[in-house]
Amino acid sequence: MTSSVTIPRAALHTQVADALRDQIVRGKIASGMRLNEIELCKLMGISRTPLREAIKILEAESLIEIRPHRGASVAEIKTETLNEIFQVLAPLEQLALELAMARMSDEEYKLVQATHDRMMVCYHAQDREGCFLNDIAFHNQIVSFAGNEVLQAIHTNLMNRSQRGRYFAPRFSQVKLDEAMAAHEELISAIMDRNIPSASRIMHDHVVRTGAFVLDSIQSMHADHTRRSGDASEDPND
Repeated sequence: MTSSVTIPRAALHTQVADALRDQIVRGKIASGMRLNEIELCKLMGISRTPLREAIKILEAESLIEIRPHRGASVAEIKTETLNEIFQVLAPLEQLALELAMARMSDEEYKLVQATHDRMMVCYHAQDREGCFLNDIAFHNQIVSFAGNEVLQAIHTNLMNRSQRGRYFAPRFSQVKLDEAMAAHEELISAIMDRNIPSASRIMHDHVVRTGAFVLDSIQSMHADHTRRSGDASEDPND
C-alpha cells in the first residue's frame, strides 16, 4: 500500500500558479475575465489560501490585476509593457549565452542542439504550439547553462510575463515565423561552432526581432478583435 504524501503548502500554491499561468498564456482564461475563487477552488480541489497566494504571484508577473471591490481578473496584454520586457531580454539573453558558451561541456552543447532540433521538427510539421514550447525550452536551457542564479531569476520573471505574447505571435504571421526560425538556424550554427562573438550578436538581434514580431502580432490581434466586434455590432437589417 502506497503511503499518502502531503504536498507542502508552498509547493501547492506554486503548482496552482503554474496551472493558472498556463491557462492564461494559452488564452483559455481570456483577458479581462474575472476569476471566480469559489469555482476555481472547486475545480482544483484546493482551499482559498493557496489560490490567493498563487494569484499574488501572477499579479507580480502582470498576468492578473486585483482591483478593490472587484477582485482579481486576467490582465490585458499591454504592448508598452511587452516592448519594455524585450528591451531587457535582448541584452540579458546575450549575456546568458556568452556565459553559457564559456562554461558548457560537450554534453551540454549536444543538449542545446537537441532542443533546437526538436523545435525545427515541430516547425516543419506546422506544429506551432510544439515549436513555441521548444523555443521557450531552448532559451531557458541557455540561461540555465549560464550558471548565474541572479540572471536566471530575472529571466524567469520576464519570460513568464512575455509568454502570452510569445504564445499568440506565431499564429498571426507565417512569414515572420519563417524569419524567426531562419535566425534560429543561424544561431545554432554559431553556437555549435563555439563562436562566442558571432553567437552573442545573433542572439541579441534574434531577441530584438522576436520582440518586434510579438508586438506586431499583438497589435494585429487587437485590430482583428476590434474589427470582429464592430462587425458583430452592425445591424443585419441595415
